[in-house]
Amino acid sequence: MTSNTAPQYCWRNYKFSAYVFLTYAISWTVWLIGLLIPNTILASIVFYLGSFGPALAAIVMLRRRGASPLAWFKALFRWRIPLQWYLFVLIFPGVLASVAMGLYTLVGYPIDPTLLPNRLATYIPLLMMAATIGGGNEEPGWRGFGLPILQEKFSPFKATLILGIVWALWHLPLLGSDPAVQTGEVQGTQILAKVALLLLSITCHAFWYTWIVNRTGSVLLCVLLHAGYNATNSSLILIPEAELYGEAEMVLLPIMTGITLVSVIVLLILTRGRLGKA
Repeated sequence: MTSNTAPQYCWRNYKFSAYVFLTYAISWTVWLIGLLIPNTILASIVFYLGSFGPALAAIVMLRRRGASPLAWFKALFRWRIPLQWYLFVLIFPGVLASVAMGLYTLVGYPIDPTLLPNRLATYIPLLMMAATIGGGNEEPGWRGFGLPILQEKFSPFKATLILGIVWALWHLPLLGSDPAVQTGEVQGTQILAKVALLLLSITCHAFWYTWIVNRTGSVLLCVLLHAGYNATNSSLILIPEAELYGEAEMVLLPIMTGITLVSVIVLLILTRGRLGKA
């Protein structure tokens, strides 16, 4: 399949730095407000609203250039794609999670397979939620707007590295809403280690998104992949929720980050660094 990075706008006319500034301004302002709200449910709603920052910033940039946000949005969701691509984005997160849990047990920590039936029952609802308001909603901005701008100027590797770092740092205010941080289970150097691992993990994941959108021209698949990651991490990691923070997380997080890094190295070797771009 040939590369097809839809939609076809003159992306070089847009300034990536302005887009990043606007995205951060929208999301971080909303998230900081959320951190100040004592009501847990209301705060959660505010955090979900902040995740629309990348897409909202793209719409603002498009309107300032006289382009149609509706036409742009429609062009992103190319869905007539061979079935194997859908299977890949839906299965791949589970494969990574399975390998991670296998390594987790090898280093002496238990998992609880009896959790699987109940967790599977929540997977589809979580997947749908993640696709619309819990992660997938970021993709029109990051992969549908930011990535095409960068790939006009830089190689796929460099463009992805820049976007991956920007995308990773964008998540920093969310650390304040982490239950382990709020309860004090993770402190000091552990927080720094967790931040470093999360930043590396998110940056690594960006390479898979670039490969998919370069090969298919569809940001829809990126939405599904993002949703798959989040739903899998929320429901299919077979560790009791009460144990998932603190020590268990500080063991599992390096394992999952390492697996993702290795997978990206393999991807870069197989694509010779082109990540699907012709």
